[in-house]
Amino acid sequence: MRFQGKVVFITRGARGLGKALAKAFLDEGASVGVNGRNREVLAGFEEELKGSPVLALPADISNYEEMSAALKKVIETWGKIDILIHNAGIVNPLSPSDKMKKEDFDTVIDVNVKGAFYVLQIFGRKMLEQGSGRIVNISSQVAFFGEKGFLPYTISKAALNVMTTTLAYEWSKHGVTVCSLAPGFIKGGMNEGLIRKQSFVDHLSGRTPLGRMATVEEFVSTVLFLASDQAQYVNGTTVVMDGGMTGYTQEPLLDMMMKGK
Repeated sequence: MRFQGKVVFITRGARGLGKALAKAFLDEGASVGVNGRNREVLAGFEEELKGSPVLALPADISNYEEMSAALKKVIETWGKIDILIHNAGIVNPLSPSDKMKKEDFDTVIDVNVKGAFYVLQIFGRKMLEQGSGRIVNISSQVAFFGEKGFLPYTISKAALNVMTTTLAYEWSKHGVTVCSLAPGFIKGGMNEGLIRKQSFVDHLSGRTPLGRMATVEEFVSTVLFLASDQAQYVNGTTVVMDGGMTGYTQEPLLDMMMKGK
């Protein structure tokens, strides 16, 4: 098993894609800690995985003290932290930029940018003290080309990519490596509401050359690879996993021109 004896922490790991990751790491031999804001969800997570080496900790990533306490509990329980998967984040309510509410913008930046920094600094410091550690940040392909109506979210993911590169420059010489994964649209997780409507599934699928959305299993297997020893030279960069969506147009220019003949 690839992660036998490893201690993994997954932000927002008690539901959705984070939960799928937690189960996969457990199956590979790891001990897994997760955080979240909903105590009922956390309790359900622990109950479902009773008997497994898990911790479900009530902590908000935008609260420095709560995340510091979460790390302290992980260290008290298992003595170290080997891998951090920073998966937590929120999406702003869909809105044109000129009509976006200030509080919606501020909330996304507080959670996705400031919260990301808090988590990375808190866990990164412990890894630096240990002289080893692996961090995988979950970004998004919209960080590279934007998405209408999602301005603060796209800004926050672009910021996370820059954090990834900067921290790799600073920490790699001390044994701590950092990378990001930028997935496209996944058929699950944060997109659960969208995929209940076939029209949305068809629209999102049509935006990739592969003609479909990514599966949860594809996302999980990619994250596990990036967290593993096999990917230790993937450092300071953002890996895009979007089925070729970046830069793709459903009808290439040449095809459109040929139709005019």
